[in-house]
Amino acid sequence: MLPGATFGTTHHGSSHTYSIQGVEGTLLLTDTPGLGDPGPQGATRAAEAIELACAADLVLFVVDHDLTRTARDTLIELARLDKRLIAVLNKKDCFTEEDRGAILAKICERLDGFVPPEDILAVAASPAPVPVRVRMPDGTTAIELEVEPPALEALEDRVAVILADEGEALRAGSLLLRERLREQARRTEAAVARRERARILIERHQWIAAATAFANPVLALGPLAVGAVQLRMLSEIAALHEVSLSTESLEMVGRQMAQTLFKLGIAEAAGSVLAGIFKFNPVGFAVGGIVQATTMAYLTRVIGDSFLEYLERGQAWGEGGMQGALSRHFAASSASGWIVQFAKAVISHLLKR
Repeated sequence: MLPGATFGTTHHGSSHTYSIQGVEGTLLLTDTPGLGDPGPQGATRAAEAIELACAADLVLFVVDHDLTRTARDTLIELARLDKRLIAVLNKKDCFTEEDRGAILAKICERLDGFVPPEDILAVAASPAPVPVRVRMPDGTTAIELEVEPPALEALEDRVAVILADEGEALRAGSLLLRERLREQARRTEAAVARRERARILIERHQWIAAATAFANPVLALGPLAVGAVQLRMLSEIAALHEVSLSTESLEMVGRQMAQTLFKLGIAEAAGSVLAGIFKFNPVGFAVGGIVQATTMAYLTRVIGDSFLEYLERGQAWGEGGMQGALSRHFAASSASGWIVQFAKAVISHLLKR
């Protein structure tokens, strides 16, 4: 049971047993946290709610008014996972018959193609007490609140029909979905670990590129030597992703990326930015070749990050092609204070050597 209305009323999933006349056995209802709560805790509760919903055979998505954007997006997400859904408008006793009909019609419209009209129902799980006039023993009258029983008949009848017609299929579907989600989680975990190894690999090669350029006494030959370092980096990133690329293909990609960096003016811009940083560091600025070494390290980082994105996209550069990928990574690092910290780290690394 996935509530989508009241903020913060349920912080963690809790299960309850329930019986419906005509349905064999006992149902296990899981009351999940709500959706749309603000802040990090709200996001955590929403994730738990969706996880619990994915594990259920039948999802009752409860709202007490028209669907919010968050609620509708979640329902559609679950529908696309082939979850069996019933949308439940609670607190129907709080609306006039006309208003209730209008709200149900609107929910049907917004869920068209995802939840059929017969699975969009109105209930009153805990109706508001009704004031009644009571004659007292002394002959006077008083107003008392009379508790109304829950109005769940329509929902219980629909659940009974669904379980009778689709019960076995729902259970099988839930098992398949759980296995699919577990496999997806395993792939995501493997991708995260692979990305972390790639980051370490790129960082190692950026230091090698810096040291190579710094140690080369002929400044014009520095980029050539660094090109070999970058080629080895691309080869190792490809191997990490189990992508088979020939040496010729890698050389072509590496050459195109380097040429694109110069064509777009990124190499020159990076050198200018780094030279400006070193002007405020007498030690670094005084050491010959420090700007070129740091620039080569930085460009190696940009090439590595861009190539990693290319592989993670399934060997596609994304919007703007290779130029777009290189420009995005250059802009992302330039827009923050990261490049300043990077320059300081390169100085420290080179001077230790």
